[in-house]
Amino acid sequence: MTTSEFNIYEKLLENGFSEEELEKEMQKKAKEFGGFMSKEGILFVIAKENGIDIKSFGIDFENYEGYQNELNNIDYDEFTLNISQLEENMQNVVLLGKIISIIKPKEFIRKDSSVGKVGSFYIIDTTGNVKVVVWNDKTSLMHNEHFIIGQLIRIVGAFTKSTKSGTLEVHLGKRSEIILAPQDVQEQLKQKLNTISREKLELKKQRKNEMQLYDLISRYSYIKKIQGNIKIEDFQEITKKDGEKTFLLKCILSDSSMSMRLIVWGTNAIQMLKLINDGDVVLLTDLVIKENTYTNEKELVFSQKSSLEVL
Repeated sequence: MTTSEFNIYEKLLENGFSEEELEKEMQKKAKEFGGFMSKEGILFVIAKENGIDIKSFGIDFENYEGYQNELNNIDYDEFTLNISQLEENMQNVVLLGKIISIIKPKEFIRKDSSVGKVGSFYIIDTTGNVKVVVWNDKTSLMHNEHFIIGQLIRIVGAFTKSTKSGTLEVHLGKRSEIILAPQDVQEQLKQKLNTISREKLELKKQRKNEMQLYDLISRYSYIKKIQGNIKIEDFQEITKKDGEKTFLLKCILSDSSMSMRLIVWGTNAIQMLKLINDGDVVLLTDLVIKENTYTNEKELVFSQKSSLEVL
């Protein structure tokens, strides 16, 4: 332990911490910073949070300021994962990719009647793509003029979780960061990300000219033909306001570019439920693209003209 580490450690003990409590707090901070912060830096952070004026104890304040900026000087390339390496319940995830789709932030009412905000976007690297979910104050970053499709972006300190449908997502917590157009990316890696070609990202297709979901939803309100993997999310019987009963089937359609919810109503919902199994590769035709008024997310809607074929 360095002299400065020892001094601040002793002061924290004098301030009321037991050795056991302080060690637990240091371990907690180490997890929060994902191994990016040194032991000395962690002690400085704990001291600040507990109101200790380190200048009055002969500790170099300029050195403290350096530790405050320590996270900004990390070689994140060393910690960066490929999207294909993501698994459920990972913590302190670092990703680097390009933005390919943006879902504008919206407000929602929590159970305690307070107002929250949520937005999301998709990023892609040379191994795949993933949805990134942004909560509350961090949604302000999505209003930045440089937060646009095609922008290089680094995500630091995120965590992963699976939706009810089994789709893996990346979520930003309170200590997570978004770095737009990072300047410290290795040139070779930057070139790879800037030259991502559609051929590297697409699944094997039966037709050469078939486009991917992220291409289609950004250009059109109607999809003539799309192929992907399907997964059942929910099926329910619904009573309309006029008392008539109908059926609603929600599925998740995924290709190598992104995942989208597929909405099927009425007898079509029952017929499709009989045909498909989770993981089936399907070919869908004549789908309508609509924006959900509650979530602001685009969805695929199966119309009377639509058809499905299990491949």
